Amino acid sequence: MAITWLVYVHNGWFLSELLSLIYPSWLSSPIVDRQALYQDRTIQELNQKIEILERENQTLRQIVNYQQKSAAPLIPARVIARSADAWWQIITIDVGSRKGVSVDNTVISVGGLVGRVTSVTPNTSRVLLISDYNSRVGAILPRTGYQGVIKGQGTSVGIMEFYAKVADVRIGDVVATSNFSTIFPPGIPIGKIIEVDLNKSPAPEAKVEFTAPLDYLDWVLVNTESQPLFEQSPPKESSPPPS
Repeated sequence: MAITWLVYVHNGWFLSELLSLIYPSWLSSPIVDRQALYQDRTIQELNQKIEILERENQTLRQIVNYQQKSAAPLIPARVIARSADAWWQIITIDVGSRKGVSVDNTVISVGGLVGRVTSVTPNTSRVLLISDYNSRVGAILPRTGYQGVIKGQGTSVGIMEFYAKVADVRIGDVVATSNFSTIFPPGIPIGKIIEVDLNKSPAPEAKVEFTAPLDYLDWVLVNTESQPLFEQSPPKESSPPPS
């Protein structure tokens, strides 16, 4: 009872003093090597920055290589804004009318078609992605010449509706912009066929996986003229061996 009374009166001071005499480390803080901890965290931060810079450098090299191969003048641009609510619909880039960008200019990236410019300010532009539900792109299968239109579905896969009945469409077929397109120059890679429904009415359909990295765009290229980007159509894929 005496110990309880002392603890109550002194708010535990007596008990703390007693424990500190028996166990000196009771109230001491653990020894922390702050210098080592700081160095470790600094190294982690630097490694992360190096990884980010390496990835950006690789992307820029690919963009420059793509730009050099193009027959049309292409302006590199960085994606500076993208809404989570419209991730597959709209992006904002850091070039505008001062760089010669105008409405309906074609936007591409490493891999193929990205979309078209829909509005322009002096220093920025908004781009409607081909994955947007309102997007329509005239397309062709270079291997066979079959044509149709690709509609965005809000994902990395679009739906290609053929204009007429087709008989020879294969999974893996390359899809490119058509020479009948009123906005996009012909021959720009769009994607590859991943699924075919030849019995769809009124015309066959196919699912097309877009080859441009629409889900993680960092840099794009803007074609400020309507001329074709490539001197030749994209290469046709080799036919698969018979099963």
